[in-house]
Amino acid sequence: MDMMAKHKKYTLMTVVLLLICACGFYVYKNFMPGRILNIYCWDNSFRELLAKHYPAYDPETEMIGNVKVRWVVVPYTNHVYQHTLDKALQMDNLNSNDNVDIFLTESDYIRKYAEAEDVSMALDKLGIEEKDLRDAFVYTRDLATDSNGRLRGVSWQAAPSVMIYRRDIAKRVLGSDEPAVVQKHVQTWEAFEKTAALMKQAGYHMLPGYMDTYRVYWAGVEKPWIAPEGYFVIDPHMEEWIRQTQRFEAKGYNYPYGLWETNWNRQVRGDSFCYFGPAWLIKYALIPLSRDENLGGTDTYGKWGVCHGPEASFWGGTWIFASSKTDNQELVADIMRTICLDKQVLTEMAKTDAEFVNDRQIMSRLAADKSYGMDFLAGQNPYGIMMDAAQSIHVSQISSYDQGIHETFHNCFRIYFDGRLPREGAWQKFMANVWHIYPELQGAFFSYKTDGAEGEMDY
Repeated sequence: MDMMAKHKKYTLMTVVLLLICACGFYVYKNFMPGRILNIYCWDNSFRELLAKHYPAYDPETEMIGNVKVRWVVVPYTNHVYQHTLDKALQMDNLNSNDNVDIFLTESDYIRKYAEAEDVSMALDKLGIEEKDLRDAFVYTRDLATDSNGRLRGVSWQAAPSVMIYRRDIAKRVLGSDEPAVVQKHVQTWEAFEKTAALMKQAGYHMLPGYMDTYRVYWAGVEKPWIAPEGYFVIDPHMEEWIRQTQRFEAKGYNYPYGLWETNWNRQVRGDSFCYFGPAWLIKYALIPLSRDENLGGTDTYGKWGVCHGPEASFWGGTWIFASSKTDNQELVADIMRTICLDKQVLTEMAKTDAEFVNDRQIMSRLAADKSYGMDFLAGQNPYGIMMDAAQSIHVSQISSYDQGIHETFHNCFRIYFDGRLPREGAWQKFMANVWHIYPELQGAFFSYKTDGAEGEMDY
């Protein structure tokens, strides 16, 4: 090659490199061969997360470099999301651009996909090793690890729950809105029930609905619903939840509303004292609902606080999985690393988005930061209390069947609490519905241990 040709070659390379620097890292990557990135999820929260924290994603064009993002948003309830996702994951499309690339899972069914080698890709194939998640909360890794010890999913959030209470009501009824004082009134379930009686006497409701303590009780269960032998196990803790909720309904301590119903939402601006939930409940539900004039009531933004409540618990959480058929491995890996592992991005989420991120170091620092506080919580920093709960999370009770069982449990026992079915009828309806949702469980029977008595219920 003569000197002129060499000069032209190097000049061209310089121009290309300058264009790369000007246009960004993602033009350089070019993310070939897949031209479509198919993301399956149940709402728009992940889309909003990418728009805010993944710079290469253009929310107006829905492009990442030269790759088009195709969002497939399917309702979560009644198994619609899982059924749609399963069908898509099993399809062997000749056009690779139609295959699932990324799909999201939730704690109620993450085990199903963590163990599904045929549909989910191990993270090490994407260049993400277990050491990269060394600062993640242990339970978030455990739930996304298959039985062979390979990680298959990664999360940007942890979901320790706390009791979120109305400060103005606490002052009127308990004499103080300080978290330490309120905690003394709810530190056990017995104390919680006595405080509910005080709330009732003062003209308030302790809870906005039937199911608000359900996840707290369930987090204290030691074993999954389905025992290895195929028995359907009813933990004594869940029996106690049924008894307490029935008492609360009979005494008028709670409203007869279900989670996410309009009337349940209205109670954020109503006369209910507390909710239970993680940071995501504050971010996505309580903050916007507190200011929603369409719900009636009064604006309660800034009138809330958090304390531990009767016991440590967690609720939900979202994990990112890569489909085994993705043709965008490099891009999928980059999204995972940026959203779930980049400490600068995670710190920004925690500080600006009210997100309890999946990084113990970051959350420990923020928990100790006396200058940090949330306006919604009247300046309180909730992360110390949430950190305490996060350290207590165990996931031995998680199974692949949890979404359907939880939803059915809610529906059947709401009928019992409403007085439309006797207790035994609610159990029978519950089991029949579980068998309908999961035919492979047909023939399983209840095994229970309550108040020292053991037995079986064969339906």
